Amino acid sequence: MTVQTRPDAALRWLSEARAVLDRIEGTELDPIERAADLFARTIAADGLVHVFGSGHSRMNTEEMFPRIGSFPGFHPIAELAISNHVGVVGPNGLRQAMFLEKVDGFGRIILQQIKLHPGDAFLIFSSTGINGVVIEVALYAKAMGLPVVAVTSLDHTRSTDSRHPSGRKLAEVADIVIDNASHAGDAAVAIEGLPFKVGPTSSIGAIAVVNMLKTRTAERLVELGMPPVVLTSPHFVGQTAGAEQLERVYEEYFRRVTRAYDPDGALVVPETYE
Repeated sequence: MTVQTRPDAALRWLSEARAVLDRIEGTELDPIERAADLFARTIAADGLVHVFGSGHSRMNTEEMFPRIGSFPGFHPIAELAISNHVGVVGPNGLRQAMFLEKVDGFGRIILQQIKLHPGDAFLIFSSTGINGVVIEVALYAKAMGLPVVAVTSLDHTRSTDSRHPSGRKLAEVADIVIDNASHAGDAAVAIEGLPFKVGPTSSIGAIAVVNMLKTRTAERLVELGMPPVVLTSPHFVGQTAGAEQLERVYEEYFRRVTRAYDPDGALVVPETYE
């Protein structure tokens, strides 16, 4: 006889996830509005919003672009050495990535591979907000005069020490801070018989913030008379029309992202962020 059991842990995680979204709605609308206005003005002026995150935060950069319902103007930076966890062990394993994201100087090396220009902006994701590379990227961006928006867990940030030599945390560096509303430690569900909680919520919080930023930025661009070229699904607009729109997105992204490799007028990454 099959015993029917109530999926208690699953429902508890769902409740925690709803609470994250409620906290974002209740506390983060103002910084989201300020960030979306910054991004819209950056994109309208043909600048780039560089989107960066290490570890699992790479997912957020890809959710911003390219993704159905997204648009050029956001430039995702996915450094595979610190964001490819598929192998876990062996080459490109988790130990290597976790080591590299704490290496002093690696953030500067990443930025040297990109041409940053006046008028660009940064959106940086880190749920902990304490690892060296993301803090270093933010510090160098600020040293070059570029505004930085951070999406992080303020509860986690307040509960842990920085791993950056400066002792600073991402939330202390950024111009605009958006809380992903996850609790310190991220995992949310305690199960009897397990010493550690399971079921993180930072991803759902960060992805919610991404799409709130994305939709409000698109709305502001329309208000500014610069409607974005939106990546849409061919399954609902027709194969031909969808393919044509995809080509328009490719061409618009190519036109915009060439700025990230154009040395003309580019900022020089300084030797130090001080």
